[in-house]
Amino acid sequence: MKTTKTIVCVGLIFVLIVVTLLVGCGDKNRSGSTIDEPEITVEYLEGDYVKQLLRDGAEHVFGSIELSKGQDDSVLVNIEAKEYVEDSEQPKGFYIEDKNYSLSSVLAPDARCTFMTGGVSLPQIMTTEQFIDAYKKDVDEYSKNNPDYQNHKLYDIYIMGDQIELILERYIP
Repeated sequence: MKTTKTIVCVGLIFVLIVVTLLVGCGDKNRSGSTIDEPEITVEYLEGDYVKQLLRDGAEHVFGSIELSKGQDDSVLVNIEAKEYVEDSEQPKGFYIEDKNYSLSSVLAPDARCTFMTGGVSLPQIMTTEQFIDAYKKDVDEYSKNNPDYQNHKLYDIYIMGDQIELILERYIP
């Protein structure tokens, strides 16, 4: 009788250990049948998300932008391509060169965006709608005294297919 109790106890302990180990084998980032997205931070967007977009075939363009209404109430982003060139001969150690070409693309409704309102150097993450509103308000406010204001705000833009998936405003001192 004592050996039967011992065998049952050892069997229960074995089953508990196996069940505990199997529960720990699941994918920690899964919620139902989808993978949970990591916390969306500026660092994530500028790092891992950019790498993912480029791996998936996105085109990167650096430059100034102007927003306008496209067909079907879409937002058209007109991009004046530029290049950031490091140059120790320049007072700030760099200059911005105009690449003398422009392109237009539609801003995806669920695009990720960062924006720096009027001279702030830390970008804020915004939805597409928030970005459009902040852009318009910023340009309206600061273009009054500086008509060329929007040409001095520069962005890293990532285009996938025919839509912009990511716009990151770049702080240029």
